Amino acid sequence: MKVKNLKEYQNILLAMMYFTDELCRKNDIKYTVIDGTLLGAVRDKNIIPWDGDIDIAVTWKEFDKLKAAFDKYDGRYCLSYFPDNFYTKGKYYGLIHARIIDKKATNPLLCIDVFTIDFLGNDYQAALQTVEEYKDIEAASEKTISFHLPPIRRNKTFFTNLRNLVIAVFYPLFWLGSKALTPSFKKRYAEFIDKKISFGEDSKYYTIEPYFGRFGVEENDILENGYIDLDFANFKVMAVANYETYLKKTYGNYTELPPPEKRIPFPSEKELLAGDVEMDDELKILLNNIKGDVNND
Repeated sequence: MKVKNLKEYQNILLAMMYFTDELCRKNDIKYTVIDGTLLGAVRDKNIIPWDGDIDIAVTWKEFDKLKAAFDKYDGRYCLSYFPDNFYTKGKYYGLIHARIIDKKATNPLLCIDVFTIDFLGNDYQAALQTVEEYKDIEAASEKTISFHLPPIRRNKTFFTNLRNLVIAVFYPLFWLGSKALTPSFKKRYAEFIDKKISFGEDSKYYTIEPYFGRFGVEENDILENGYIDLDFANFKVMAVANYETYLKKTYGNYTELPPPEKRIPFPSEKELLAGDVEMDDELKILLNNIKGDVNND
């Protein structure tokens, strides 16, 4: 089945979120929607009208429970996590820690990004160093487990496209090199997680997705008041109760709409609508639960 427009794409994505929320509640897993998904839940009570992805975050303790829940589930969705179970269909996603992927969709963008809430201890300088190492590991992942053939695009600079062209020419050699370096990278990553971000939830400092540069070391108030439910389309999603603090740190005046020229999907609508989605009974039930109309051609 071809997805015809952004609204249909969003409905299929919302169905995946409905499934994820239901799975989490059945298995006593706490999560929070974050970034644009949280902003949409608060401001629009839905996915942002021009948005093309869904982001959630979990603590490492909850992530272990999420892995166990997916191990027991046998359906159209799977949990792909970094770096042990790396299922990308050829698309790079660096240290986005995990993704919930639709195995019956050919477009790898149709997924839910799962980030980790990383507690950094009580020493501010040590926390800063940890975040810098996090960024270094993300950069290293691009040359190892996450190595991919970078696209040449009009919106990229001449020098970026020139670099990508060189990589394309010598791609087989670069690919072999990335495979050779991956085992040592996996060991480095495992040691980093074990030693640097294994502090408890009572840590003074924490971070989320620091490699994106939007959110560095912050004082740990993320779970201060626990979790609440927020309306999201025709169902509810979980969020941290003090979401306002997170949104202000991330967006500033988050209630203000961006100018019209910035209300466009990222990735582009063309990229989001690429590929096919298989319509099976599981997806039909999920779409019915969210009352989302999708063509069945």
